[in-house]
Amino acid sequence: MCGIAGIISYENNWSVKKWLCEASQIIRHRGNDDDGISLFDKDGVYCSKVEHTTVCFSEWRYLQQITLQEIPERAFYIGLLHRRLSIIDLSEMGHQPMCDESGQVWITYNGEVYNYLELRKELVNKGYSFFSHSDTEVVLKAYLYYGKEFVKHLNGMWAFCIYDSRTRELVLSRDRLGVKPLYYCYSKGLFAFASEQKVFVRSKLVSFGVNYSAVAKYLIDNVLEDKEESVMKAIYEVQPGQIILVNIDNLKIRKDKYFELEELAKGSKAEDEREAVAKTDLLVRNSIYQHLRSDVEVGVALSGGIDSSVIAVVSADDLDAELHTFSVVFPENAEIDESKYVEEVNRKINGKKHFVTPTVSEFFRDVDELLYSQDIPIWSTSTYNQFLLMRKVKESGLKVILSGQGSDELFAGYQHHYVAYWLELMKLFRFSDFIQHIQKSGASVSQPYMLMIKTFVKNFFPYKKFLFSNFLSKDVLNLYEDNSVHSIGCDLDIELLKDLSYRRLKAFLKCEDRCSMWYGVESRLPFSDDMELMRWAFQVSKDMKIKNGISKYVLREAFREALPISIYARKDKRGFDAPLKEWLVYNEGEILSELKNGMWNDIVNDKHINKINSIKALRGAEVEVIFKLFLLNRWRKVWEK
Repeated sequence: MCGIAGIISYENNWSVKKWLCEASQIIRHRGNDDDGISLFDKDGVYCSKVEHTTVCFSEWRYLQQITLQEIPERAFYIGLLHRRLSIIDLSEMGHQPMCDESGQVWITYNGEVYNYLELRKELVNKGYSFFSHSDTEVVLKAYLYYGKEFVKHLNGMWAFCIYDSRTRELVLSRDRLGVKPLYYCYSKGLFAFASEQKVFVRSKLVSFGVNYSAVAKYLIDNVLEDKEESVMKAIYEVQPGQIILVNIDNLKIRKDKYFELEELAKGSKAEDEREAVAKTDLLVRNSIYQHLRSDVEVGVALSGGIDSSVIAVVSADDLDAELHTFSVVFPENAEIDESKYVEEVNRKINGKKHFVTPTVSEFFRDVDELLYSQDIPIWSTSTYNQFLLMRKVKESGLKVILSGQGSDELFAGYQHHYVAYWLELMKLFRFSDFIQHIQKSGASVSQPYMLMIKTFVKNFFPYKKFLFSNFLSKDVLNLYEDNSVHSIGCDLDIELLKDLSYRRLKAFLKCEDRCSMWYGVESRLPFSDDMELMRWAFQVSKDMKIKNGISKYVLREAFREALPISIYARKDKRGFDAPLKEWLVYNEGEILSELKNGMWNDIVNDKHINKINSIKALRGAEVEVIFKLFLLNRWRKVWEK
């Protein structure tokens, strides 16, 4: 897991060498074990470390040792940067940017390809030799053999750039669901990419500017990064499942999709329950086993829910060493605390537990750092909980942690999945099944009939825009594009596909990456980047995802014997949030003062905001919008410094 950046510049006012050195410091948090830059001009290649004196290159590179200071100031027009967090092959042979034996093809790579051992074996059989034990070299050699279709052979999470001097192209790629981030900016004579948006703004390659259309989407729908340009102007996101080709000579950009989410839903459904349970068990275990491949110790983020508990028990069976688990708990708040479930899993696996309890005072102390780490605004205290958990992982000395993100989106773990399933039963005229199922769902879903009614109202009435019209200016409301992102249809698979994209998982993956990498921790997600498991999840019959009123039925049954009985039998689902209203009331004076005196006048409805004297008197959705306005204002201040 690492940080990457690169630039092509034909503009005389930008020094490629200087920009890469500055970018390296800006994303230093993503990898502090090693660093490297490669600079290219018409005569050759110069390579060096940024912070260390020299770097030793093997003979196959045909390069000399050279210090950064010894690199001449000349007309470099291409540069690649890498910040390394060493996880696989800790030796110098894993140093990046890395090139092939000819010195003609280079890569700077962030991620983990979990099938690299299998892919390496295939390439050896094709005649390729390897000088390292890293997955980076496997990715590079796979490109040399398969060409631009090589990404279809990769299983894992990644964001990388390959510079192919033979074809005069940069090849940028991002994994299928967007676990790893990649952004770019461009102008007439310049193209640059990086792992985080802050690289462009802090290096002054791009001036800080706000995309108000994205702000409207954020405030009303809790959605960011649903388009290439997000809340920061002039910074674009490489989309999940996308390859971008940049012509070195004219900087023309071509975009290709090598993966579409809809591909997952193709194929026949598995109807035999026993076989479905057995295959789910096998594929989940295989994914976890591959995600445990590491040359450093691995821990698990344990919430006490089904997903993280499955990862913990399987990991503990596979590892010889004691398993470290990391959990966010609220021992003084029974409504959201999951300590008892976490304790049961730890007892079963004899885990070494690490607990974190976020507090309101810590949140307001850390909020600016949190927002800077994320690049874009947040809308939930769950991001802060995750932020503190990753801090705890770093303090423990671990560098890799497994997390359960993505399981709910594959196996139907949210309340609105019940509604989609019920609507589908009605659409298929399975009325007796509908009645029976909705009655049995009462143990898992509070007031299921009321949930149905609320869903119908939300589907056909733009209640959020109506509600927020009191708080937001007409300009912002006019910019809001209502594409019914949160409306629920009558096809469970379609709703799951929506959740795997920007509606839910994409945002969770962004937070997972920024929180973990801010502390130099690699977060691995067995449910979010294993292609075989993802395909299988959509082959499982919908009747086995939600059955007898129980969500994620097939996953529960697959690990019935492995899990503590209390975890297997859990029917409630608790989020990762802290008690939001309680926290805002605690700091009510500062929050209301900021909104009334420091907020952008063209975003809020001043008359309504000035009438608010107490957050305690506000209702749920009103509390949420106040929280987001406060965060948006603090975010602006962080980036305008």
